Amino acid sequence: MKITVKAPAKINLVLDIVGRRADGYHLLETVFQAVDWYDRITVESAEQMRFLCSGSAPQDERNTAYRAAILFNERIGCADAYHITVDKQIPMQAGLAGGSADAAGVLVALNRLHGEPLSVAELCEIGAKIGADVPFCVVGGTVLATGIGEQLRSLPPWTQGYVVIAKPTDSVSTPEAYRRLDAAQNLPHPSADACCKAIESGNREALACSVGNVFETALAIPSCLLIKEQLLQHGAAAACMSGSGSAVFGLFYEKTLAEQCARQLQVETVRLCRPCGGVIVE
Repeated sequence: MKITVKAPAKINLVLDIVGRRADGYHLLETVFQAVDWYDRITVESAEQMRFLCSGSAPQDERNTAYRAAILFNERIGCADAYHITVDKQIPMQAGLAGGSADAAGVLVALNRLHGEPLSVAELCEIGAKIGADVPFCVVGGTVLATGIGEQLRSLPPWTQGYVVIAKPTDSVSTPEAYRRLDAAQNLPHPSADACCKAIESGNREALACSVGNVFETALAIPSCLLIKEQLLQHGAAAACMSGSGSAVFGLFYEKTLAEQCARQLQVETVRLCRPCGGVIVE
């Protein structure tokens, strides 16, 4: 039996770091939004484990998708082997949760392959052991995440607009991004609460005003700031870096403006996206 899924990327409409646990994990408040930029993952039963991921991603247990398969088997108490193929389309080290999306896709696919023995909440529990973004990637849609990313509250789906995402050639290591954030002083903090209220009320202007990312100021990557400026010049209602970078997104409410922006941006990797739900089983 073979299961193929599409796992979407995400942007952070708001991302703030609000504290740190005794074990060193950062506490965050973020509003995630899934967008229709997909990696495709195929899982099938096999006699021995075989894992293939396109691009430059690791081909072993260092890969989040590979770890997801191991942890899923441990959770349901089986020793099955699989052929897992990941067709990468979401850029890596971009703040778009490409690796987390792949892990979530594997969890959903394996759960379907085994007749869905685990609930969504249980898949999220496994995902939290892999990475902070994985529980959201299992759920998808529009979600407020707190804690270290594992505490999720679904929001009304944000479906009003278009998202232009551009990634410069710069890539950002997540550990290095957190080191620089910890060393920064007097950073402005965006309000996840304001973002949630704007989404719940459908207030476009309030949503645009609430968009923000504490990493954007802490890292101040010149290429990202330039892309942000260009997005706003092309008519974006708001623009911001996603995650710990280096992708930058712009929110648009007119399709023609979004399409024109995507065509004219002088960046190698540009994608026009729409908000979407979670992992899609094909």
